[in-house]
Amino acid sequence: MKKIALVLGTLVVLLGIAGCSAKSDDSLDLGSTEAQVTETLTTNEQTTEDIDSEASVSVDGTTSASIVPEALVQNYVPKGFTDSERKKALFVVGDPRKYSVNYDLVNTAMRHFEENGVEVELRDLYDISFDPVLSLDNFYFAKDGAGMASPEVKAEQDFVTQADYIIFCYPNWHDTPNAIVKGYMETVFSKKFAYQDTADGLEGMLKEKSLYTIMNAGFLGGGRGYIGDGVGIDDASWDTYMNAFKVMDDDTAKFWGMENAGRFTNDRTPKNNSETYEADLDSLQKSLIEHLDRVFLNK
Repeated sequence: MKKIALVLGTLVVLLGIAGCSAKSDDSLDLGSTEAQVTETLTTNEQTTEDIDSEASVSVDGTTSASIVPEALVQNYVPKGFTDSERKKALFVVGDPRKYSVNYDLVNTAMRHFEENGVEVELRDLYDISFDPVLSLDNFYFAKDGAGMASPEVKAEQDFVTQADYIIFCYPNWHDTPNAIVKGYMETVFSKKFAYQDTADGLEGMLKEKSLYTIMNAGFLGGGRGYIGDGVGIDDASWDTYMNAFKVMDDDTAKFWGMENAGRFTNDRTPKNNSETYEADLDSLQKSLIEHLDRVFLNK
């Protein structure tokens, strides 16, 4: 626990130097459609200046949060895990907006996995009303493995046990997982489930599993994918961010006994008012699919 906290603290300091307050794709619950979002923000007289038409994402004078046009919103429902021997991917999603670009990436990935024979289980943390608070009741279970898991935590641990790939999906929030996803990590990946004491120190218990992250973001230098996938805007900054994320992900994966399979980070979201939005979104989806193929399906 202390080691993870130290790495997270170091990461926040490192990335905070580049400025984290202007990140796009925040997760305000602004309504179920683009029209509702616009109406709400116009009524409140909230506007956002388009500060960088090349490097910023989604800023359109209404909101900096990504909004997929209603006609293009995917509504994909995965089939879930079975008792088969096929590979299994657990999607842990922390985004309340089904119409966000971040959720579009989730739907694209789930569909592609199932089309290629991988079983998919979706745990939408908002839909299941997951409680991310590390309360006094579950603190010592999470930290020391003392006592019994709550029914809520036990159910999630069962999904983790079945999965080969654990995929965390969230919008970038101050360069760390947002609160509901971080709370899932803290409470579900508890001691004596995800790691244990040994004579040689802590040992990860979730062997032969992979950790992966899908994250929609903004202002990270411009890129799609992972280290080396900058798009020529500020590739040095992009790789600085991706390498910083790798430090955190390597440490978390090792702590739990897993392999860090990397990330797909998107810093090139179509602007909400783009005249070529559909083509832009299609290009983003193809980039994600190509990355998933390289990491998981064509190994």
